Amino acid sequence: MIRFFRGSGIAPVTLLMLITLALWSEHFLSPPLVPDITGGAPMPLWGLIAGALSAMPLMAVILSFGLMLVVAIVMVRFNIAIFFIPRRTYLPALIYIILYSLFPGEMVLNPALPAALLVMIGLWRMISAYRVNGLAFNFFDAALLISAGSMFYADAVWFVLLVFIGALILRSPDIREMIFALAGALLPWLVLYAVWYVTGGSVANLTEIVRHNIFDEMSSVYIARTMVILLVVAGLNFLPALVSLAGEMPTQKIRSRKTFEILLWMTFICLASYIFVPSVSVEMNAVTAIPVAFIMANYMALTRNLVFAEILFWLMVIMIVVSRVWPF
Repeated sequence: MIRFFRGSGIAPVTLLMLITLALWSEHFLSPPLVPDITGGAPMPLWGLIAGALSAMPLMAVILSFGLMLVVAIVMVRFNIAIFFIPRRTYLPALIYIILYSLFPGEMVLNPALPAALLVMIGLWRMISAYRVNGLAFNFFDAALLISAGSMFYADAVWFVLLVFIGALILRSPDIREMIFALAGALLPWLVLYAVWYVTGGSVANLTEIVRHNIFDEMSSVYIARTMVILLVVAGLNFLPALVSLAGEMPTQKIRSRKTFEILLWMTFICLASYIFVPSVSVEMNAVTAIPVAFIMANYMALTRNLVFAEILFWLMVIMIVVSRVWPF
């Protein structure tokens, strides 16, 4: 399977779509009600979407399915453009779709999903600043996109830190670029408060909504025993990829190495959010799966020990099926 997805062409795309439809089949056949992930007070943009689709569960499934596919497509195009994984492959899309599907209860209308798309595009825009002559406005764009993602999912705001980290990794420090990045991060929030105020809303109420979405602890998610085993197996797939990447980075091209450094920082921010931010729960998987999928795809695309990689990959696939059939 890994060897098959290492290549390009219509065959891997066809199989990828069949796998994706299989993972989503239960939602298409029996569309779930729109979940209340944010505890009753969502971020304004997300509240509009969730409210509009609350009575249309099938449309919510279609929208979520489409957004996930767009994220996966952007990931593939990002690698083709930057070429930090030195192979044209659909593995990043395959692994992202599988990882996103680990928690079936958060697959439909997850507020972190549109934020994940904006974070991914912002990441692309930021890394494109490498070797730009003169003042680069890429960091303003990246901060603007990521901050706009927090209008859907408030905890996406933590990834604005990634823009400043990326600026230090990709280029020599330039205070003007840092100021532009800060301006880009603040602009969506200024627009949000301005529109809220002009339309008659209470600024204090909006501030309370934001505070609730960032700092209040959300309701816990039950994780079954089969899901625990699945997460352990997913971790076993990630660990050799991480170890392999650590050994490869000193020999990689400069832009590839810097790209993976930023992806590792992104993984660290996700991990820190899970540990220290009470409002973050399994919905963050929509964002976390991006750097993890790239790191795993790099390993699977280049490893010579295909048998070991295939065994771990198929264990993950089998446990996904088991967790869906026997969610206890």
